[in-house]
Amino acid sequence: MRIEEGQYKVKGVDLNINELNYDSLAGIENLLDKLSDIEPHNSYITDYFQNKILFMSESFCRFCGYSKEDMAELGEGFYRKVFSADELPVHIRIAGAFMDFFYSLEGEDRYNNAATYNFTFIRKDGRKIGAVRRVTPLKLTDDGRLWLSISSINYSSANEIGGVFFSLPKKNKTYAYSLETGKWTEQEPVILSEKEKATAIEIYRGTLDKQIADSLCVSKDTISYYKKQIMQKTNTKTIREALDFLVTHYII
Repeated sequence: MRIEEGQYKVKGVDLNINELNYDSLAGIENLLDKLSDIEPHNSYITDYFQNKILFMSESFCRFCGYSKEDMAELGEGFYRKVFSADELPVHIRIAGAFMDFFYSLEGEDRYNNAATYNFTFIRKDGRKIGAVRRVTPLKLTDDGRLWLSISSINYSSANEIGGVFFSLPKKNKTYAYSLETGKWTEQEPVILSEKEKATAIEIYRGTLDKQIADSLCVSKDTISYYKKQIMQKTNTKTIREALDFLVTHYII
């Protein structure tokens, strides 16, 4: 699906198509579908050179309420279908902010980063839902320009566009973007102990407290203590909110 020129187009991408090895991408779409078979994985891959969604999983199409054939027919009109008219310019602005941040990075940071934001999404059946998009680079050109990214979209409790973050997970750094000021601000790092992090991951997977306690060789009371510590460190009131925070900031 073609993305409007000047909207999601990445700065500086001006290559001959023969310089990019598309043959190396064989099987990626099938892999996305296979991942969807074992775990919810509403994912798609964006090609910033051709300015289009290159591959999408079946589960991503189901999440949107469309078939892959629908998506192909809609083309760039897909965005006008799923984003409200008043929010589409904000999506474009956020995309630009992500790209500016990306191109401010150097070395391995250009590959080892991830971004996220919340928005509202209009399904084919007209139902409006809260969603969160997470995106990370998949392939760069030899000179460090963004070629492919992989994104996932899932349900969110948020009911408006916002919650824009850019993370450098290996450096435990996260930056928040203000839609009011247009500036990025570094956030205070949240540092979990190894067992707190393991506990959070297992809770996110749906593992019961007793099973987590057994796997970590601690008591259930200790798991309860870890959960309280996790909520305190993330400044949240429930473990569900804490998990959302940790996932959003790529801590787990």
